[in-house]
Amino acid sequence: MRRIHFTSNLDHFAMFVLLMVLFQGCAPTLSPYENGPVMSQKNIRKTFQPILQFMDYNSGMSFADVGAGSGALTVMMASLMDSSTIYIQDIDTTVLQANNVNNIIDFYSKQSQQDLRAKNKFHTTIGGLYQSNLPDSTFDLIYSNGTVHVFNSLDSMAVDLGRKLTSDGVLFLRDSFRNDHGEGDYCSDPTCAKPLLSIEEFLMIMKRNGFQVVKQAPDMSGYPVFGFALTP
Repeated sequence: MRRIHFTSNLDHFAMFVLLMVLFQGCAPTLSPYENGPVMSQKNIRKTFQPILQFMDYNSGMSFADVGAGSGALTVMMASLMDSSTIYIQDIDTTVLQANNVNNIIDFYSKQSQQDLRAKNKFHTTIGGLYQSNLPDSTFDLIYSNGTVHVFNSLDSMAVDLGRKLTSDGVLFLRDSFRNDHGEGDYCSDPTCAKPLLSIEEFLMIMKRNGFQVVKQAPDMSGYPVFGFALTP
């Protein structure tokens, strides 16, 4: 879930990932699908294995990527998962399309030499401005990247996503924050330019909506990431 136009923020992260790959000496690849970068299995492992390890992902977990854009990055992560139910969620129907998701799954199945549909079950979900439209009490892990500052209401989304977790599920949020890692008052993406929260403001909002921090990293590929569980 992202702001009303919701595509640019994940595209911002996708551009970051792509630039990171290019600066590592990899030549750009003509995309076999719409939206999102294309990555080799080597770079998928380098980029996403640390995230999955940080989230304590284990085989068989139910996982949702909220604000996933086209789903390209989600499927890349899924190539490192197995026996999981994976929901690819976004608000933008021009970006998240079932046919394109199938193309992405086909591409990474071929690239990784494994049938990703046999390894995992995939679902796509179109969200609303104030709710994710994901099934309740379902997810061991919910991950959302670069969405905090563009939610129409972080309070509403926090409450909604809390309902989607299992009793011991964890919500992971990665984003940019004011006066952190060189950030100013607003998102540096000119197509976004939304005001940024400070980390203190962000944690206060999550706390008042029933969450406690159970894990955090100050720098995960350039941005902090926080893991939240519902307060008992």
